[in-house]
Amino acid sequence: MDIPLMPSSITTEWLTQALQETEPFGGATITNVGVTDIGEGTGIFGEIAMLSLTFAEEGTAPTSLVVKMPCIEPENLMVAQALGIYERELNFFEHIAPSTSLRIPDCYFSQMGEDGRFIILMEDLSDEFSVGDQVIGASNTQVESAITTLAKFHTEWWESPSLLELGWLPKQNDPAYLAAVPGIFRAGLPVLISDWADRLPAESIEIANKLDPRFEELMHAFAAGPFTFAHSDTRLDNWFFHHHDSENIALIDFQLCSKARGVNDIAYFIGTSVARELASENWERYLQLWWELINEQGISYSWDDAVEHYQLAALYYTVGGMSLIGSFDTGNERGAAMAEAYVTRTFNHIVDIGAAEAFNL
Repeated sequence: MDIPLMPSSITTEWLTQALQETEPFGGATITNVGVTDIGEGTGIFGEIAMLSLTFAEEGTAPTSLVVKMPCIEPENLMVAQALGIYERELNFFEHIAPSTSLRIPDCYFSQMGEDGRFIILMEDLSDEFSVGDQVIGASNTQVESAITTLAKFHTEWWESPSLLELGWLPKQNDPAYLAAVPGIFRAGLPVLISDWADRLPAESIEIANKLDPRFEELMHAFAAGPFTFAHSDTRLDNWFFHHHDSENIALIDFQLCSKARGVNDIAYFIGTSVARELASENWERYLQLWWELINEQGISYSWDDAVEHYQLAALYYTVGGMSLIGSFDTGNERGAAMAEAYVTRTFNHIVDIGAAEAFNL
């Protein structure tokens, strides 16, 4: 099947054919498709829309689903294709999703074209769940629920021989990363110095300057073991929280998943998605929650290593802030607000946790 160019190009005929052998649609004929953009200001590497469906006959099939397609911004698309992130998410749905303990959207249809374009049709979670808000930041309850969910998932994959079988799952110092990521950091540094000095601690700007000539070295330190299956993009916009059950949460967007330390997911979540005051006062308690949960499952991982690896991850993830200010198109006003929250939290956090000590800066 030819992949539509964008969500608004999806026709009733194409969608009926794509879903004809998929439960719970059961060959139902779709007579009308409404398209609503739901990704503006939240996604960097993908176009995301809600499809509202009308059927020829009444039935039990869902009347809405979510479609995910490549981003259209040239700079973002170039990085996405260089890192192979679209293929990665399709592989996740094919190989990992059927047996994962995570609550994730059901995938109804996925396809990758020869030109690198892709499409995923997946479950709409909005009836039961509400998505987190990166701009507002996570509440204490949301943080603890997310950490508990991640700890269980990390434990299942901790140093598992099965990781070696996932040839499509990279480490974050693989050649494609080393070729692309340092340049993103360095492109953002002049903008950080010129445009953000009045919004960030002077110490964080100093740390960024010291990281510049050593960023590849940091990547290797960050990308070492112990390894598990890491989501690697655990910011709040990728979490869905149940309307009535705080312990029932879902996780989306596996484009950046990797073989990595589980603690990296914790550092990324707290460093980007928790308001500074809450994060600075509670990061050790949050980290200890995750550390205790994995150790309860017989994993041997020292507290000192957990802290050091958390600090290294926080340093590495400054590149995410650099990408938002120096390389990527954030899309709209909401995207700009998300970038503001992301950058200020990330650079404040490396100061608040003394991250420079872990890399002798």
